[in-house]
Amino acid sequence: MLGEALKMATWFCDAYSSWQKGAVENMNGRLRRDLPRKRDLRNVSDEELQDILLTHNLTPRKCLGFKTPTQAIMKELGIDVEISFKSNFALGV
Repeated sequence: MLGEALKMATWFCDAYSSWQKGAVENMNGRLRRDLPRKRDLRNVSDEELQDILLTHNLTPRKCLGFKTPTQAIMKELGIDVEISFKSNFALGV
């Protein structure tokens, strides 16, 4: 159903087959840096969660040819996106 809705290939890992989900485990580890297990998620604001999600979705990945996850999914959907960042602060000497 998901694959048909997005018009793209989808797949799911087999149960108890951790070698099939290296990228998922990698992402879980990345998220744990910002959201450690000991942290009470009830105390995390919506704004902070949005910042965490944005940061992770705008981080280029080697496995995606150094594209961000956002760029990769948009490309799969036929939309070419270029992401650039500007600094809002001046360096003082």
